[in-house]
Amino acid sequence: MLREILTTEALSNHLPQPGAWRPVPDVNDRAFWTSVEEPTRSALLAHAEEVTRAPWPVQPATLWLDFRRTGNRTRFERGYFARRTRLAAAVLAACLTDEDRWHEEVLDGVWLLCEETSWCIPAHDESHGARGGDLPNPANPTLDLFAAETGALLAWTYAVLGDRVRDRSEFAVRRLLDEVRRRVLIPQRTIDTWTWFGRTRRHVNNWNPWINSNVLACSFLLDFDRDDIVRTTERVVEGLEVFLAGYQPDGACTEGHSYWWRAGASLSECLEFLRSASGGVLDCFGLPLVREIGRYPHRVHIADRWYVNVADGPAQVDKNACAHVLYRFGVRVGDEEMKAHARAMRGDDGPAVSPGTPLGRALLALADTEWRREPPRSAPLVAQAWWPDAQLLVARQHPGRADGLLISVKGGHNAEDHNHNDVGTVLVALDGHPVLVDAGVGEYTAQTFSDRRYEIWALRSAYHNVPLIDGYEQAPGAAYAARDVTVELDSGRVHASVDLAGAYPAEAGCRRWLRTLTLDRAGEGRVTLVDSWELDHHPRDLRLHLMASGTPDTTVRGTIVVPGQRRALRVDYDAELLDVGVERIAFQDSKLNPVWGEALWRIALVVRTPAATGSVRLVMYPVTSD
Repeated sequence: MLREILTTEALSNHLPQPGAWRPVPDVNDRAFWTSVEEPTRSALLAHAEEVTRAPWPVQPATLWLDFRRTGNRTRFERGYFARRTRLAAAVLAACLTDEDRWHEEVLDGVWLLCEETSWCIPAHDESHGARGGDLPNPANPTLDLFAAETGALLAWTYAVLGDRVRDRSEFAVRRLLDEVRRRVLIPQRTIDTWTWFGRTRRHVNNWNPWINSNVLACSFLLDFDRDDIVRTTERVVEGLEVFLAGYQPDGACTEGHSYWWRAGASLSECLEFLRSASGGVLDCFGLPLVREIGRYPHRVHIADRWYVNVADGPAQVDKNACAHVLYRFGVRVGDEEMKAHARAMRGDDGPAVSPGTPLGRALLALADTEWRREPPRSAPLVAQAWWPDAQLLVARQHPGRADGLLISVKGGHNAEDHNHNDVGTVLVALDGHPVLVDAGVGEYTAQTFSDRRYEIWALRSAYHNVPLIDGYEQAPGAAYAARDVTVELDSGRVHASVDLAGAYPAEAGCRRWLRTLTLDRAGEGRVTLVDSWELDHHPRDLRLHLMASGTPDTTVRGTIVVPGQRRALRVDYDAELLDVGVERIAFQDSKLNPVWGEALWRIALVVRTPAATGSVRLVMYPVTSD
């Protein structure tokens, strides 16, 4: 795929000479930096002031060991990322103002990062041969996501502020260059066993383009030998080829929308760097799969910051997601909806760069005058989208509008990247706000990526909108998958059908569990969910769970009312067939609380007289909140 365009000969002929690629004006171009518009300038300077008020975070050895001892990642990572956010903010402030105090802050940040024993995080460290070991071994650096990001942060710092750092310390510049080569570039060029690279494991995930995009920036900006640039790029292309070979043709990001910003978006950065550095010759944006990957985010958009979420993806996009990356992607593939969605993410009067954006992305956004001057646009809010390979459907009642109903249903299997056991789960949003939801994932810990992963409540099928069969939840693994998935799309009605039986272990005795979901767009709109089953035994307990974002009102028999932002969602059920119960799921979690508040609610619709065959029907529609 990529290698048909990015051949060794093409790379040798068209990659830049060392130091030739400088896509962002450096600090000496005062005309450029003083031209940055006031809303953006003010936001970036205010952020720099905010993050530099306290002393630089201290990261003692015991904090590194905290992960091994307790499984907690957050305590170490809080200070780790604060250092990098602070340096990036100081670099932007130094470029905008050219003031000594910001240049001094940058020098401190550069030196502090160079002094760190390891640039990876404890959860990823393999410097002793396996993860979760002792304090990191500086002689064997691990090239993980964040080591690569740290290298790129320093590379971009050098590109725009190298002269000012050199004015203060020649050795600091030499140290920066040496550390990035030692920890990022040499490991990338010489070690074949990184799992993200693709030689030892033929299926790779967001790690591959995420690391490769940062490595490519380091090489183009810092390498002094053109043979090294070519060699680095050849290996980047090899890795990206593995990534694309494992990507489904429909372009869906099964890791979740949030990971698209480090999977599809990072892929686009790799391609953009190659295109830019070669004067447009090395251009892979015309590949159909690349375009389909780019079209994913706006088609899972609900409204505002809300998105249809699968796997470990949260329901809200990170406020620091760099919309410019999507915008430039849209420009390259000629997709106006992608461009419109990117501009809408920025808001009518929002800055061209959100404070906290990674430095390279921020600098490239500032250097793109077309992006900076793009007038406000509305999000496309597409009518419907169907990804047949991922078996994901999203459909809204009113195309181009946030009001009304929106549904999603997912087939797939239970071994997807960042998987949740959620085959057949449905989501329902009303007036741009999720009402029947997927919780997402909480703070990552040692347990999250261990053999105890599915003991975490938010990852279990018992906390997704799927059935529980005689106490049996869905099982993890690629064999546990949807069957007979069909979708019918037209302007007035959307209908999906999926058999969930294959997602359950044999002990559940489920021969067939056919779920249909229908969105009728006419009038006030209506969603109908029907579950029909056939078991090989007489069951003791059958129940359907629904996760709700607001407190359900079940006081009227046969009716559940879940509040939304403007209107409520009414769910009608047959009270002769089903009993209803509600459980409040409270949590204190830095990932879940900003999205959902203090709690979610799990509704249990319990079959009163369970039998080997049967069906239940739920009808949902909006009602005016009291």
